[in-house]
Amino acid sequence: MTKSLLPKFGVTTIDSAAHSTANPRLAATIYAFDVPLHESNPYTTSAGDGIVDVRVVWNFAQTDKAGNSPAEIAAKWIDNVWMQRNETHPLAICKSAFAWHDKLKEMIEHGRGLTQHYGTAVVISNTRKAAVLAALGHPLIGWHRKPQSVLWCFHQAAAADAALYDDPALYTKLPDASISYAKGAILGHERMVAAIKSIQFARVEHRGRVALIGRDCAGEKLNQLEKILYRK
Repeated sequence: MTKSLLPKFGVTTIDSAAHSTANPRLAATIYAFDVPLHESNPYTTSAGDGIVDVRVVWNFAQTDKAGNSPAEIAAKWIDNVWMQRNETHPLAICKSAFAWHDKLKEMIEHGRGLTQHYGTAVVISNTRKAAVLAALGHPLIGWHRKPQSVLWCFHQAAAADAALYDDPALYTKLPDASISYAKGAILGHERMVAAIKSIQFARVEHRGRVALIGRDCAGEKLNQLEKILYRK
């Protein structure tokens, strides 16, 4: 995992930095800021007793080497005032990318929101990539809507960031760029969802209640999860 070079939220004390979350988008974003999963207990799971589906809680180590605190990232994630005042901060860009992804999917589902664009444009076929470009402030000027696919059209100014997004060395070249965090978060979320689906559970019954508890996570399993979540 490529390590960030600078603390994005100020260096925090170790004792106050541990954090867990059941929000997979927030978890993916924390991970995108290079905060590692807890070495001995990366996740816990439960189901039943009023829980819809399976609930997975991701547990993070206290800080990364740059001093980014998962607890502070989580606090700012839900702070709308902070988000509005820091809209160009990488964390705000990450959250905006998720909002744009929802918006683009809704456009696809309902078939409205944009007009067909036939002029010069940067054309993007990957909706997650389009969401990141939009979160970075690139205007979405239209689409090529086809029966089986949608192509998103951006101004030519988006060409440089579109190329960076596809650069396999992005995280090494620009570890602290907003596009690196946003891409890491939105792709990390996709891999976390895949990881959730692959997690094995043990059935536990107690006083009429049924729960599915995640099996103890050995080092080998943690390594597998890290590989799944590793940003590519």
